[in-house]
Amino acid sequence: MINPLVSVIIPCYNQGRFILETIDSVLNQTYQNFEVILINDGSTDELTNDIFCRLEDYHPKLRIISKKNSGVCDSRNLGINSSIGEYILPLDGDDLLAPSYIEKAVSILDNMPKIKVVTCEVEYFGFKKGKFILPEYSLEGLMGQNLIVCTSMFRKIDFDEAGGYNENMRDGFEDWDFWLSMLKDGGQVFRINEVLFFYRINKRSRNRAINQDLQLKLRKQIYINHIELFSTRFFNPQLSFEYLNLLNSKEYKFGKLLLKPIRKVMDKFSL
Repeated sequence: MINPLVSVIIPCYNQGRFILETIDSVLNQTYQNFEVILINDGSTDELTNDIFCRLEDYHPKLRIISKKNSGVCDSRNLGINSSIGEYILPLDGDDLLAPSYIEKAVSILDNMPKIKVVTCEVEYFGFKKGKFILPEYSLEGLMGQNLIVCTSMFRKIDFDEAGGYNENMRDGFEDWDFWLSMLKDGGQVFRINEVLFFYRINKRSRNRAINQDLQLKLRKQIYINHIELFSTRFFNPQLSFEYLNLLNSKEYKFGKLLLKPIRKVMDKFSL
């Protein structure tokens, strides 16, 4: 039997009402040399656990791992470390792939060795609809914000060299942190100019629940995790004299007060 070239890694925590649709979007790919590793991350929802029991013989490409709840970082790391494929595609348990995503991503990695990550255009569905627009990739841009969706394909060897997903990012922004680990020493990102990934937005999506204080904490952790990278390009603005003066200025405080109601509206409709 030929080993699968691609491993699709799907952590699942209490997403039973969506998981079959997600799995079927993988099984219906135009490219079929893949395995699916589904991780039950200690789900407490009865529906989810019932579905996992029924999934044991659902499809020969599907392999199930069950464990205690420890978050998405540990689940992805466990799934990838247990995988056989040369190429990895993470997928959350409520999102969907277009039928040709794996085929097109594999073709790029097969023929373009300098490419480390293959991504695509993204469309929201569910609570929020529309296209998810991200700026073009650059390492400097990635240092300021996440420019790559979690469901992007990469080589397992690059995952190993990056050290996997960092457990200290389990509260959020783990994808952003991981891409920095993988790309800090070079490598290109290829974006397929076609919507091939569908990102479900729920009213209680994890990214929507990240408040401003937690965002600041996670951004600081990213800086600490990659301080050598940041030091080669930028100083730490939070430690600069000018930054502290700005924070304490009347103009800054007044502007922040004026923008507060606008930010509340933006946060309501943002990730």
